[in-house]
Amino acid sequence: MKRFLIYLIILFSISLYFVLTLFILPDLFLSNTQPVSQPYFDVSVSESELFLGESFRIEIESSNKGDYGDIHIVSVAFPDLIEINDVAKIVTYDFTQSPSYFSIGDEIGSKYSGGLETTFSKYPSIEAMSRPVQTGSEYNFHLVITPDKLGEFLIFVKSVNIPHTNDLSHYPNSGTLDHQDEFVSVFSVNVNP
Repeated sequence: MKRFLIYLIILFSISLYFVLTLFILPDLFLSNTQPVSQPYFDVSVSESELFLGESFRIEIESSNKGDYGDIHIVSVAFPDLIEINDVAKIVTYDFTQSPSYFSIGDEIGSKYSGGLETTFSKYPSIEAMSRPVQTGSEYNFHLVITPDKLGEFLIFVKSVNIPHTNDLSHYPNSGTLDHQDEFVSVFSVNVNP
């Protein structure tokens, strides 16, 4: 009789465990809202017009206005350049990881997929990254740019936080699409002879 009662208790416990794990707990976990890490930045460009051979500064103040995140990336791209060479120099940055340089033809992530979808770079860029990213964290990224051609010199700036859970996980979240099929803010400086 005791043995039967023990088997009955074990059977009940196992049944209860499976009912909880298969039917009740998944709904509770799925009903919780996912945290959203939300990047934002302000960009200051020191000149709107200059002469060939002169330099300008671009200062980016970036932050996480949302929940905790794994990674915070700020990307500065130069669609008019073939190579960065001496055109763009990092003056200061306080991101936790060293900046990465990407050249034309490098395989890069695409469509906010965190690297699951890729494409090939059509122009050079520099990425600064911090990990992990606390709520309210702030980072600075300052560059000196010396354009090597006349005309309009374009700069694309964007920020992406990972995990990328929705449209709040990147900034800007509308406007011009870059070679990664991701939104960018466009800045320009006119270079005169």
